[in-house]
Amino acid sequence: MSKTIRKTIRFSADEFAKIEEMINQHNLTFAEFARGAILRKKIKTNLTKDMLYEINRIGNNLNQIARKVNSGSDRKNLLIQLIQIQKELEAIRDVC
Repeated sequence: MSKTIRKTIRFSADEFAKIEEMINQHNLTFAEFARGAILRKKIKTNLTKDMLYEINRIGNNLNQIARKVNSGSDRKNLLIQLIQIQKELEAIRDVC
């Protein structure tokens, strides 16, 4: 499909910094990112090594918590750890 229509848009410095960060995280061009956001398409991304590392770290945390639950450890500390994992997963979900 030929793309012949051109539009101009202005951003504040803070807005554009956020956009550039997301573009770099997802390894996209500005045009790909803008079309995906404007057309409300899901932005496809490749998992980076950093993302895979974070996911692996969360999996290790879950394994440690499962061991503690099975051994009857302190439930308060377990809940705190679960809340932290939930926050990390939400952060990853927001990036993807």
